[in-house]
Amino acid sequence: LKPSLARRRPPASPVRAACDEMQRFGDLGQSLLPRPAKAPSAKGPSATTTAIAFAVFVAVRSVHPIVIDISKTDGKLPYGKATPCVINSLVDVILGNGIAFLCGGMEGLKQCWDPKPLKVFSAIAVLYAFGDFLEMQSMSVMGGAAYQILLQSKLLITALIVWAIRGQRQSLLQWNVLLTIALGMSAFVMVDEAHKARSSKGGGGSSFNPVGLIFVVAKVFFSCLCAVLVEKYLKAYKDMPIYAQVAQLKFTWLWVSLALTITFDAGVTEHGFFSGWDARTAVVALSWVCKGWSTFLVLKNLDSVLKNIGEAVAIVAIYAFDVLIAGTLEGVFPVKGKEFRLDAFLLVMVVVLTVVTYTLATNSSKAVPKKK
Repeated sequence: LKPSLARRRPPASPVRAACDEMQRFGDLGQSLLPRPAKAPSAKGPSATTTAIAFAVFVAVRSVHPIVIDISKTDGKLPYGKATPCVINSLVDVILGNGIAFLCGGMEGLKQCWDPKPLKVFSAIAVLYAFGDFLEMQSMSVMGGAAYQILLQSKLLITALIVWAIRGQRQSLLQWNVLLTIALGMSAFVMVDEAHKARSSKGGGGSSFNPVGLIFVVAKVFFSCLCAVLVEKYLKAYKDMPIYAQVAQLKFTWLWVSLALTITFDAGVTEHGFFSGWDARTAVVALSWVCKGWSTFLVLKNLDSVLKNIGEAVAIVAIYAFDVLIAGTLEGVFPVKGKEFRLDAFLLVMVVVLTVVTYTLATNSSKAVPKKK
């Protein structure tokens, strides 16, 4: 008797199994955009998978601003502000092409350079590159906690963009909650600025600059606009492997980031690209890589509710680091701990809880069945 075809089929290689598992996470558009909360009966990731994804998301979102804060010297970034973003894009292009070659050989590599989707990914990558550049500009003039709090303005800006492009309006309750978030953010920044102004008399510097607010709002605008464009234009390429999508997106991202760095950072053109770099800067670049790939792979398992709550929890994590941990690291890293102030803590909690309220209210309004 001839052996069956099933017995004669060679086992899948570890590389192929890893590629299939990566592809299972879904396409870039699904990863970058928060998925709507699923109905209880809908099949989705297990509770354990969701919990792990949520923990990783919160960790990355809180550690990333902390790492950038630690890389500062005397409150300033000693290196070209966007140079870690350039290295991040270069590493992602190499990783994407390398994984494509390991998974599909030359055919997989060709997917990374398919000119038709490359045009679409390149146009969106330009906006993302501006967003990264603005993020580093923001972090150069403010602390991680203030940046993460101001980042919550994405809820208000997204609502305005969706209203302008799709005509989708928020309810009166949602607009009131969004306004409360904006007021809470403003109050925190004003209180923090006043405290730093008082402490500056003793030699300390302010961790916030009003220019940083403009950078943050611009960064959030670019990010929200990119999310809308991703949803609109990348659906046609949802079957493309995630690593090929990353390789295509990061190719133009790399060159735009480099052009922005050379154009707006005089220190890079005068002293060289790696001027001011040290081990901390390398960790910042690594943090960018981790943040990007976690966004591509982890968010598949988080709906919009958990994503927004995770962003809010990251605020508390960063604030806890500044108050409880940063002081113990002053002898190791050029970072200063913050004293616990009840007014700042209460404002942090107001913003966090209001973001959670808006998220849950939005989800509840979608879950209410329409009357026939």
